[in-house]
Amino acid sequence: MNIIGEKVLLRAIEMSDKDILLGIINDSETEYSLGGWSFPVSSINQEDWIRAQKLNEKVLRCMVSDKKDNKTLGTAILSNIDYKNGNAEIHIKLISDARGKGYGADTINTLIKYTFDELRLNCVYAHVNAYNIASQKLFERCGFVKEGVLRNRIYKKGEYHDVIAFSIIKEG
Repeated sequence: MNIIGEKVLLRAIEMSDKDILLGIINDSETEYSLGGWSFPVSSINQEDWIRAQKLNEKVLRCMVSDKKDNKTLGTAILSNIDYKNGNAEIHIKLISDARGKGYGADTINTLIKYTFDELRLNCVYAHVNAYNIASQKLFERCGFVKEGVLRNRIYKKGEYHDVIAFSIIKEG
């Protein structure tokens, strides 16, 4: 089953996504703008990772594609899905060519709608690096509320940085 938004289609990861995933994970600008970290990933390691992916009720990993031409634009993930307490964390990574064109907002809104309407969760949260102003504005445009600051939570380029916690609660 695909999850369909106004501009995007969220679909399962396929082996043909290897190059897009490699580009995203090995891009130093993308790595700096997001939480987490990784070592450089080879084509072989990326294939192994794709093959190892199994259905997991606590993680939903999707590729983001343009609905018009099916061009792959990035990834969207719901992680730490907690059905008992009704919450999950959202992550989005788009290729640089797709940023600033409405794909990010549509991806987030589409995944939020799916999370609230199909998974019956009540809260989705995001952690955004304090210096990533574009992502903060994106989540705020999508209705997320800033909840607080996690001080010195990530280490990037030789320094500790704060992380901003955002969330959105299902209305009604």
